[in-house]
Amino acid sequence: MKTIKIKSLSLTNFKGIRSLELNELSKETSVYGDNGVGKTTLFDSFTWLLFGKDSTDRTTFEVKTLDANNNVIPKIDHIVEAELIVDGVEVELRKTLREKWVTKKGSLDPEFSGNVTIYEWNGVPMNQRDYTAK
Repeated sequence: MKTIKIKSLSLTNFKGIRSLELNELSKETSVYGDNGVGKTTLFDSFTWLLFGKDSTDRTTFEVKTLDANNNVIPKIDHIVEAELIVDGVEVELRKTLREKWVTKKGSLDPEFSGNVTIYEWNGVPMNQRDYTAK
């Protein structure tokens, strides 16, 4: 079994968190607070980064940041980054969910055409299969 330690965790536009950096995490780091302040979001971000699921094992959950009216804020990247120590070796992971917008021929306005997930391992982009295998 591998030993994994979280050295740092960074969220940008992930669910309800616009920007958060946790650095210099120790062997035992406690996260506590009132309901609705982001404790589960932190856990969801880490499980999404590693496994593409939330903390309840769902692959289909809302990663995107919502506005005050619960509408998705368009055209922003949703990023989770972590520095880990895996069996004594430092590893940097980054996962980005990015919207694709295309302007169709004859149209002036771009239209949302789906999402793309970008995977990086130690700064090297890779496909989902290779990322998951590592």
